[in-house]
Amino acid sequence: MKIMKRTISFWLAIFMILNLFLLISCDAKKAGDPVSDGGQNNIAAEDGQDNGPEATEAKILPDLPADVNYNGYVFTVLSHQESTDDWVDPDPREIVAEVENGEPVNDAVYKRNSVLKDRYNIDFKLITNTDERSLLSKTVKSGDDAYDAILIFNNNVPGTITGGLLTNVANLPYVDLNKPWWDPAVNSMSIDHKNYLLAGDMLILDNEATNALLFNKDLMASLGFDLPYNLVKEGAWTLDKLNGFVKGSSSDLNGDGKMTPNEDRWGFLTFNDTLHAFLVSGGGALAVKDEDDLPYMDFTSQRNLAVIDKAMDIMYNKQDVLNIQSDITTPGANSINWFIAYHGSFEENRALFMWVRMRVVEKFRGMDANFGIIPLPKFDEAQDKYYSLVNPYTGVLLGVPKTAGDLERTSIVLEAMAAESRYTLQPAYYDIVLQRKFTRDEESSEMLDIIFGANASMGERIYDIGAVYSFGNVFLDFIALCGKSNRNVASYYEKKMASMQKAIDKVVNTFQDMD
Repeated sequence: MKIMKRTISFWLAIFMILNLFLLISCDAKKAGDPVSDGGQNNIAAEDGQDNGPEATEAKILPDLPADVNYNGYVFTVLSHQESTDDWVDPDPREIVAEVENGEPVNDAVYKRNSVLKDRYNIDFKLITNTDERSLLSKTVKSGDDAYDAILIFNNNVPGTITGGLLTNVANLPYVDLNKPWWDPAVNSMSIDHKNYLLAGDMLILDNEATNALLFNKDLMASLGFDLPYNLVKEGAWTLDKLNGFVKGSSSDLNGDGKMTPNEDRWGFLTFNDTLHAFLVSGGGALAVKDEDDLPYMDFTSQRNLAVIDKAMDIMYNKQDVLNIQSDITTPGANSINWFIAYHGSFEENRALFMWVRMRVVEKFRGMDANFGIIPLPKFDEAQDKYYSLVNPYTGVLLGVPKTAGDLERTSIVLEAMAAESRYTLQPAYYDIVLQRKFTRDEESSEMLDIIFGANASMGERIYDIGAVYSFGNVFLDFIALCGKSNRNVASYYEKKMASMQKAIDKVVNTFQDMD
């Protein structure tokens, strides 16, 4: 009898728990809990992190007017066309897609554009040009409203803005910079509290221009090294730690008594602008801004000089480090193609580390050896987080031409594109293309969160206004020091201080005269 009573009590308890669970579930649905959408809006988190199709937070909607009909208007985007050897595609992939073809990014763009076509009765067109700034200049000066938006090569940003070719973002009524689909890092490009540039989830070119390091996992194992993932996660991945891996890891494989670019094993493959990337990853910059939002040169502060000194210790080690720009032979009968030396050395297991822009990673889809991705190192463990530079050469930023015909329409379309891209384009690029196709392990996926700033407590992306504007030619001069293994940064600053300040003053005066 006692056993029967206990059995009945047990099942009564189970019945009550199940009923309570059902009541809670119903209340949650009535309250608009994210589970109530049947999983259709569960793509991204409200905290700004791109978590892909397995996230559980509700989709954030843009604050845009309903029932807008643009009667088949063709929204036309002008873009820079990139034609370097290690760039997979010369045209941006994030604006148009004619048909679905099974490629994740293409199909995400097609899906996003289809949603916007149905919602606003609008179509999209992309025009690319290797000199988009000159083409835009001619268009604006003639009063032509041919382009609604433009993707500007970062090096072309200064002349485009100071030439009066773009609209102040403040004049785009429906672009809400507080929404998570816009990248706040671009605020570093404002001057005098005026901003003419945008970046965010409707772009992937800014991701693809972000700096990182690749390392060969098989070489790590053969050299007896532990993988650096734990160092990164513990906040202990520093310039000194990188130097410890690189030093002594080269090998004269062909036995000729010297290090040969396309035959021997290297500890690190770099370019001249890796020096600037290290300055930024160490918490520095060529220029920063004061409380009035005006830029000033900063790379010769005591801390920055210490960062540069450690970076040069790594990069000027000619025994273990191959600088693709300065160490490859000049053109001639016995010249070595830089692309082969750069990509070939890594693909053929003859390089331990490699500095990259993220787009380059696609080149290694067929690589047999395992590789990992990590952020560039900190200066020291006291540094608060990892900083990943958006490369001044290969990055693009979004702007609206001065002569764009209807700023209300333009701002609605851009806001809608950015918002929808957060739940289509970004998951396709970030989760599928990067994490599933190119990276070879779960740890690299964690590293991407840090590199792109999705894990904001550990990582942040940076635009260096001093590099983009290159006041007084400072960016090219600075990385040229690396090509010559020159450590005299302070003396360079003293010689160029007047011309750099003059260039800053000119840009500031121009901004102050603009609307």
